[in-house]
Amino acid sequence: MSANESIVNLSQIQEKPIHLAKYMYVLEDTNHQIEFQDLKLNVSKYPFHQNPNAKEAFNFSYSKSTYWLKVKIVNPYDHEYSSSLVVSYPRLKTLDLYFETNEGMKFIPSGYAVAAMDRPYPSRNFVFPIVFPRNTTSTIYLKVKSPNAINLPIQLWKQKSYDRHEIDDHVLQAIYFGMTLAMIVFNLFVFFILRDISYLLYVLVVLSSAIAIATHNGIASEYLWNNSPWLDQYAINLLISVVLILFLIFMRTLLQTKKVLPRFDRVNWLLILIQFLLPIIYIINFDLIIKWLVLSHTITSLWILIIGVLCSFKRQRIAYFFLLAFAFLFLALIISTLRALGYIPTNVFTMEGPQYGSAAEMMLLAFALADRYNFIIKEKEIAENNVKINLEKSNLELEEKVKERTFKLNQTLSVLRRDLFVAKKIQENSISVDEKLLEQLNFVFKYLPVSEVGGDFFDITHLKDSRFRILVADATGHGVHAAMITMAIKGLYDPIKEFELTPSKVMEIFNEEFMDNFVSLNSLLTAIIIDIHFEEKTIQFASAGHPSAVLLQNGKLKLLAKTGRMIGLKKQTHYENIELKFESGNRLFIFTDGVYEAFNQNDEEFGEEKLHALFVNTTQLSLSEVEEELLKSLQNFQNGQDRQDDLTILGFDL
Repeated sequence: MSANESIVNLSQIQEKPIHLAKYMYVLEDTNHQIEFQDLKLNVSKYPFHQNPNAKEAFNFSYSKSTYWLKVKIVNPYDHEYSSSLVVSYPRLKTLDLYFETNEGMKFIPSGYAVAAMDRPYPSRNFVFPIVFPRNTTSTIYLKVKSPNAINLPIQLWKQKSYDRHEIDDHVLQAIYFGMTLAMIVFNLFVFFILRDISYLLYVLVVLSSAIAIATHNGIASEYLWNNSPWLDQYAINLLISVVLILFLIFMRTLLQTKKVLPRFDRVNWLLILIQFLLPIIYIINFDLIIKWLVLSHTITSLWILIIGVLCSFKRQRIAYFFLLAFAFLFLALIISTLRALGYIPTNVFTMEGPQYGSAAEMMLLAFALADRYNFIIKEKEIAENNVKINLEKSNLELEEKVKERTFKLNQTLSVLRRDLFVAKKIQENSISVDEKLLEQLNFVFKYLPVSEVGGDFFDITHLKDSRFRILVADATGHGVHAAMITMAIKGLYDPIKEFELTPSKVMEIFNEEFMDNFVSLNSLLTAIIIDIHFEEKTIQFASAGHPSAVLLQNGKLKLLAKTGRMIGLKKQTHYENIELKFESGNRLFIFTDGVYEAFNQNDEEFGEEKLHALFVNTTQLSLSEVEEELLKSLQNFQNGQDRQDDLTILGFDL
């Protein structure tokens, strides 16, 4: 080992990962003849070298070579160290890892040529769970080959930190695609009311963009197709062509370019034809066309931007919105293209730029359509004022149209209010507690949704003898969408809640059923199932990423922590079953995160520590008084701020 050789020390890893590119050594195999054993036996024949320009990632652009990467990592601790090596770029066909320690060598194949179910870790990125032996220096080799652009953002995470990061990432993805779905549904609704083709074209642009983003960031490979190397290789550029075709058509309709810029309209059709024909040739001969196709995407995007500028010079009000909207997407696409071609480095900004640009473009185009509708109304009013002879008739017609639309909107609003009232009653009935249970159990509960309906749900079931089963669940978000998920929870849970199985097995069945029936909703939920056996004085529980329930024993807290990941992330998830003993006089509190995720005017969180302290300091009060004290404390803490999330808490005297 050279004295100047870069070595990664695991003590450097904190909550954030280490970017390994600046520590790694690279070997390019242009003939695809080098095997791992050759590297080990002929070290001097195959000299690795460092890339001084690599900071967060390697970028080899479109290359036919095979690349070998090597890094040494030392574990200075007296215990094994669990970590995750993550390559956050989903379009690598071959990505094989060789892990060499003093205990031997381990080979882990990956890349999109390997089916998702056969990879070492299910994720939209390529993740290698690695356990480093104590007090040793290990060597990691990566073998990389792909017909797509070879970008390698390689990170080394602490295992627990990456698990948390992945949950946060899924939540952010759910927010983006949830917003996309909301835009699609709303504008489709407007299209059916107004019959304006612009709204339908907007829906198609947003839908195709969302699918392209899902393909770009690996979501599509994880959830839409998990064993299709062909789609992983070809889909992203095909989808970008589809997006650009739809955008060109949308631009012609929205900006009326045939009328405003007639000389340029033929160029629009020529670019549409190019974006239709090039992908066909691209499928036939990938290596020959790929760079030309990527270049055509850039040229077409630039042309759309130029048309937006020209229409802005024509003082088209809607062109200002269109230009600003597409500028975000154009910038993101240019950055992505330059990264793919190897002209700029690969990092978080250049990788995630298209998704942020897509979100900004989607919102601004929605404003453009709204402004267009307002402009049409004003244009009609000006035309009617100019036609003085028919002024009275036009006013009457306009008044009738306004009344008719107002009537329709009032009808729609009335139906929505009625449906919301019915949904509220249905949800209240679904979480009502049987009076017999109130007599058998000494407990209290509080359920406070943010709006008319919420995303929290709980159920208490008497299994037999002195055994009771409690479920508390929390769907992401709140309002009508989250309330619909709670109805789904009830429908799935009711048939299985009385099974003579452990809580963990019931949770696994529940997760399987949810993934089979509702994965298309892009929703996640946390849940905890607790079995209380009063004769044996035992508690068994399984928690799917749910906030830790609190068991109070002689003034001390025992937390019922999560035993598995959230519901809706992955099928065939295993949940650990944990059993605890309790004594008479102990207390159990089960709640959702809305109890402690309350913020005041300074954006400070109430937090779990204050909640736990309140439980400890109120042991002399009754359960009802504890809940009243909690609500009072939250109200004083928020100081007039509205609650941001649904609140549910159950308290039991054991």
